[in-house]
Amino acid sequence: MNNELTLITPELIIASAICLLILVNSFLTTEKRYTGLIIGSITMATCALISLIFLIETTNSSIFNNHYKIDHFSTGLKFTTYLIALFIFIGTKTNKENTKSELVLLEIFAILGVSILASSNNLLTLYLGLETLTLSMYGLVASKRSSEIATESAMKFFILGAIASAIFLYGVSFVYGLHGTLFFEELNNATINNTIEMQLALAFIICGIAFKLGAVPFHSWVPDTYQGASTSSALFISTIPKLGAFALIYRLLYEAFIANAEFWSLLILLLGLLSLILGNVIAIAQDNLRRILGYSAVGHIGFILIGLSIGSIDGAIAALAYLVIYILMTAAAFMSIEVISTEKRAVVTLADIKDLNSTHPWISLIMLFSMFSMVGIPPFIGFYAKWIILSELINSDMLSIALIGIIVSVIAAFYYLRIVWYMYFEKNELPIMKGSPNIFQKTSISLVGLSILLLGIYPSPIINFCRSIFSPFLLID
Repeated sequence: MNNELTLITPELIIASAICLLILVNSFLTTEKRYTGLIIGSITMATCALISLIFLIETTNSSIFNNHYKIDHFSTGLKFTTYLIALFIFIGTKTNKENTKSELVLLEIFAILGVSILASSNNLLTLYLGLETLTLSMYGLVASKRSSEIATESAMKFFILGAIASAIFLYGVSFVYGLHGTLFFEELNNATINNTIEMQLALAFIICGIAFKLGAVPFHSWVPDTYQGASTSSALFISTIPKLGAFALIYRLLYEAFIANAEFWSLLILLLGLLSLILGNVIAIAQDNLRRILGYSAVGHIGFILIGLSIGSIDGAIAALAYLVIYILMTAAAFMSIEVISTEKRAVVTLADIKDLNSTHPWISLIMLFSMFSMVGIPPFIGFYAKWIILSELINSDMLSIALIGIIVSVIAAFYYLRIVWYMYFEKNELPIMKGSPNIFQKTSISLVGLSILLLGIYPSPIINFCRSIFSPFLLID
């Protein structure tokens, strides 16, 4: 038992932090609660990161009667989650829109959900992590109570999320009825493979997964959520939960149902193509900056799903690398929006970032890095993200899919470059907008922004890291 508790040290730190912060929160005044929780969450993320150092050598340990697994995949994904969360907590801005202490607690709950998803070895354990993550996201979206859009978005998100969870559980019940087990290893070794019943069960499960990822046609909550939530909540929702969704899809499809890869890869490919095309095309018609980033997220999810549809470990490595790179790009974009927003004037539409270079030259440069990277312009890391996905598609004789990806990327360049045009070449007739970022915000956004450029120049560390997550024997020299 002591050994098992040692292996879940990061989760224990997060759970303990939640209990401790709730207790401390009750003793602090309203003005000090948010600051105290931010300091506590930064400490929590740092301690969780340090604790992972002792789990690096743990290759494949199943604990709690085989319900929980500690391996390179879970350790690597948790490390990525905690590191990104640390930057988000440091870069969060304190203002009237963003001083609800519950927000930080909900974010920590979501991080715990991602940790459970990364280590789950059973369908019910997986569902526990999934609901811990999803319920926290509902609260984050609804936290901006002064906004009718936020309330409407939260209701839509909750109703659609409940339906998606029910569909997912229905598929799980089918699987249990067919195999009599919920453990991934036993499902992988089962004799029932591509029967009609099994394909129906997988279709239900993939529908649930597609909603959590925000893939077409289950994407309607993504732009609404990005628009309705507060900037800090949108920043969190656009990054951390994506890692949980990746853990969900990898544990299920690559570990439990790899024998059915011929069937589910076709479904994943279809969802990926629809997301890639529709997400980027619809984004062209948007004027709301957050909705643009929302539909952009749908398009990027399409690229990730196409990589996963290859059905090989190399495809999964390429998809994970793309996901990590996408998180860096979108974090830089939302951090920029949060920094330049003020209490009197929020950044909502493209008109709000006119002539941004005159008032915030460094922030506009970081935003430019993010937009150019999302387009896939070298030497930014976004070029490498698209390159590895397209390379894997070509190596897997999926040349037509690769061509579609290239064409859609060229189309998507329009709305990304449109943002850059507004920042640098459109004159602003409204009063000058000045944000007041602190030194921690400046440091956080600078590190994230510069990493987009530096990793683009030297991308080996990120691909080496992703390869090490899937197998310690695939490290590139």
